[in-house]
Amino acid sequence: MKGMRSAGSFRLHVPLAFAFLLLSPLTAFADDAGAHSKLAGEYQSYQEKSDPFMSVSLGADGTATVSEDPGKGLVTFFGHWTDSGSEVKITFGPADGKTEPPMVLQPNHGGLQAVTWNHTLWGNVTPPPMKRTSKAKQKYWSTPVP
Repeated sequence: MKGMRSAGSFRLHVPLAFAFLLLSPLTAFADDAGAHSKLAGEYQSYQEKSDPFMSVSLGADGTATVSEDPGKGLVTFFGHWTDSGSEVKITFGPADGKTEPPMVLQPNHGGLQAVTWNHTLWGNVTPPPMKRTSKAKQKYWSTPVP
Protein backbone atom coordinates (compact mmCIF):
# COMPACT_ATOMS: atom_id res chain seq x y z
CA MET A 1 0.00 0.00 0.00
CA LYS A 2 2.80 2.33 0.77
CA GLY A 3 4.10 1.89 -2.80
CA MET A 4 0.75 2.90 -4.28
CA ARG A 5 0.58 6.07 -2.27
CA SER A 6 4.06 7.01 -3.47
CA ALA A 7 3.08 6.36 -7.08
CA GLY A 8 0.00 8.59 -6.75
CA SER A 9 2.00 11.28 -5.07
CA PHE A 10 4.68 10.97 -7.76
CA ARG A 11 2.11 11.54 -10.53
CA LEU A 12 1.03 14.78 -8.87
CA HIS A 13 4.49 16.10 -8.02
CA VAL A 14 6.03 15.61 -11.47
CA PRO A 15 3.59 17.95 -13.30
CA LEU A 16 3.85 20.52 -10.49
CA ALA A 17 7.64 20.43 -10.57
CA PHE A 18 7.62 20.69 -14.36
CA ALA A 19 5.27 23.71 -14.22
CA PHE A 20 7.49 25.36 -11.61
CA LEU A 21 10.57 24.86 -13.77
CA LEU A 22 8.83 26.37 -16.79
CA LEU A 23 7.46 29.40 -14.95
CA SER A 24 10.33 30.23 -12.59
CA PRO A 25 12.56 31.89 -15.24
CA LEU A 26 9.69 34.28 -16.02
CA THR A 27 9.74 35.64 -12.49
CA ALA A 28 13.29 36.85 -13.00
CA PHE A 29 11.94 39.38 -15.50
CA ALA A 30 8.63 40.15 -13.83
CA ASP A 31 9.61 43.59 -12.52
CA ASP A 32 11.67 44.67 -15.50
CA ALA A 33 9.75 46.52 -18.15
CA GLY A 34 11.16 44.88 -21.30
CA ALA A 35 13.23 47.74 -22.68
CA HIS A 36 14.41 48.86 -19.25
CA SER A 37 16.73 45.89 -19.04
CA LYS A 38 18.29 46.76 -22.43
CA LEU A 39 19.22 50.38 -21.74
CA ALA A 40 19.52 50.33 -17.97
CA GLY A 41 22.94 51.41 -16.80
CA GLU A 42 25.29 54.34 -16.30
CA TYR A 43 26.13 56.87 -19.01
CA GLN A 44 28.67 59.69 -18.75
CA SER A 45 30.17 62.37 -20.97
CA TYR A 46 33.95 62.51 -21.40
CA GLN A 47 35.41 65.98 -21.81
CA GLU A 48 37.96 68.22 -20.17
CA LYS A 49 37.20 69.25 -16.58
CA SER A 50 36.10 72.73 -17.59
CA ASP A 51 33.73 71.47 -20.33
CA PRO A 52 30.00 70.88 -19.79
CA PHE A 53 29.29 67.54 -18.13
CA MET A 54 26.34 65.13 -18.02
CA SER A 55 25.82 61.80 -16.30
CA VAL A 56 22.66 59.67 -16.47
CA SER A 57 21.83 56.57 -14.47
CA LEU A 58 18.90 54.51 -15.75
CA GLY A 59 17.76 51.93 -13.20
CA ALA A 60 16.30 48.59 -14.28
CA ASP A 61 13.27 49.49 -12.15
CA GLY A 62 12.55 52.62 -14.23
CA THR A 63 14.18 55.17 -11.91
CA ALA A 64 16.58 57.76 -13.27
CA THR A 65 19.25 60.08 -11.86
CA VAL A 66 20.61 62.92 -13.99
CA SER A 67 23.66 64.94 -12.90
CA GLU A 68 24.62 67.81 -15.13
CA ASP A 69 26.97 70.76 -15.12
CA PRO A 70 26.54 73.13 -18.05
CA GLY A 71 29.33 75.31 -16.60
CA LYS A 72 27.34 76.87 -13.75
CA GLY A 73 27.81 74.14 -11.13
CA LEU A 74 26.67 70.54 -10.73
CA VAL A 75 22.95 69.85 -10.25
CA THR A 76 21.25 66.48 -9.80
CA PHE A 77 17.66 65.53 -10.59
CA PHE A 78 15.72 62.35 -9.85
CA GLY A 79 12.90 60.91 -11.93
CA HIS A 80 11.60 57.98 -13.94
CA TRP A 81 12.37 56.85 -17.47
CA THR A 82 10.55 55.11 -20.28
CA ASP A 83 11.83 53.76 -23.58
CA SER A 84 9.70 54.17 -26.70
CA GLY A 85 12.15 52.18 -28.83
CA SER A 86 13.79 55.16 -30.53
CA GLU A 87 14.22 57.42 -27.51
CA VAL A 88 14.37 57.51 -23.72
CA LYS A 89 12.15 60.01 -21.93
CA ILE A 90 12.98 61.03 -18.36
CA THR A 91 10.30 62.80 -16.33
CA PHE A 92 11.21 64.48 -13.06
CA GLY A 93 9.29 64.96 -9.85
CA PRO A 94 8.92 68.36 -8.21
CA ALA A 95 11.93 69.62 -6.22
CA ASP A 96 12.01 72.85 -4.23
CA GLY A 97 8.56 73.74 -5.57
CA LYS A 98 9.72 73.52 -9.20
CA THR A 99 9.34 70.75 -11.75
CA GLU A 100 12.24 70.12 -14.13
CA PRO A 101 11.02 69.76 -17.75
CA PRO A 102 11.27 66.25 -19.26
CA MET A 103 14.52 65.22 -20.91
CA VAL A 104 14.63 63.11 -24.07
CA LEU A 105 17.69 61.06 -25.00
CA GLN A 106 18.40 59.09 -28.17
CA PRO A 107 20.70 56.08 -28.42
CA ASN A 108 23.88 57.16 -30.21
CA HIS A 109 26.99 55.01 -30.95
CA GLY A 110 26.98 52.95 -27.73
CA GLY A 111 25.67 55.78 -25.61
CA LEU A 112 22.97 58.43 -25.32
CA GLN A 113 22.59 61.98 -26.63
CA ALA A 114 20.18 64.53 -25.16
CA VAL A 115 17.79 65.86 -27.82
CA THR A 116 15.40 67.66 -25.44
CA TRP A 117 16.69 69.28 -22.24
CA ASN A 118 16.24 72.27 -19.93
CA HIS A 119 17.39 75.21 -22.08
CA THR A 120 17.05 77.58 -19.13
CA LEU A 121 19.73 75.60 -17.30
CA TRP A 122 21.97 74.97 -20.33
CA GLY A 123 21.50 78.26 -22.22
CA ASN A 124 22.96 77.97 -25.74
CA VAL A 125 25.15 74.99 -24.81
CA THR A 126 24.21 71.55 -26.15
CA PRO A 127 24.67 68.73 -23.62
CA PRO A 128 27.59 66.49 -24.59
CA PRO A 129 27.08 62.91 -25.81
CA MET A 130 27.40 60.20 -23.17
CA LYS A 131 28.94 56.74 -23.38
CA ARG A 132 27.79 53.74 -21.37
CA THR A 133 30.12 53.20 -18.40
CA SER A 134 28.35 50.19 -16.88
CA LYS A 135 25.22 48.10 -17.12
CA ALA A 136 22.70 47.98 -14.32
CA LYS A 137 22.93 44.99 -12.03
CA GLN A 138 20.47 42.27 -12.97
CA LYS A 139 17.78 41.15 -10.54
CA TYR A 140 17.64 37.47 -9.81
CA TRP A 141 14.57 35.47 -8.83
CA SER A 142 16.42 33.95 -5.91
CA THR A 143 19.14 35.36 -3.74
CA PRO A 144 21.69 33.36 -1.76
CA VAL A 145 21.27 33.31 1.97
CA PRO A 146 24.39 34.53 3.82
